[in-house]
Amino acid sequence: MCQLLGINSAAPTDFRLTFRGFCRRGGCTDIHAHGWGLAIYKGRRLRTFLDPKPCCSSPIAGFVEQYPVLTYNMMAHIRYATQGSATLENVHPFHRELWGVNWCFAHNGSVPEFSTFSKNKPDEHPLLGLTKCEEMSYHAVGDTDSEAVFCTILNV
Repeated sequence: MCQLLGINSAAPTDFRLTFRGFCRRGGCTDIHAHGWGLAIYKGRRLRTFLDPKPCCSSPIAGFVEQYPVLTYNMMAHIRYATQGSATLENVHPFHRELWGVNWCFAHNGSVPEFSTFSKNKPDEHPLLGLTKCEEMSYHAVGDTDSEAVFCTILNV
């Protein structure tokens, strides 16, 4: 399964040291070598870094480890692919804008009800609540059940 790191603090926090240790688990000291992502909230804006390479050897992760950012909220994800290939479109966290708010979502585990979604058969997509397929505004870009769940939540 994937691994998550999150920070939600009362004061702006520098997460670089914690992130550095987390990165090592992304392909060096653990098996999570199928990409990584980071979402940092700065005010109402969302800054994201995504890479399909292992986090421990990613030049982007190396840059982030040296980049001084203070934030109240951040989330990071290192991926061990169980669904969808190790490509950029399947790297978490996923993000979308809704009601002028930048939302992001990362998930660890499988969601069997969403794992059979096919872009070629949108009518077979699991829906929550009263949402009809033709009313969906958000669609998964990649092939993971996690992104399908995130889009479904936003479509409710």
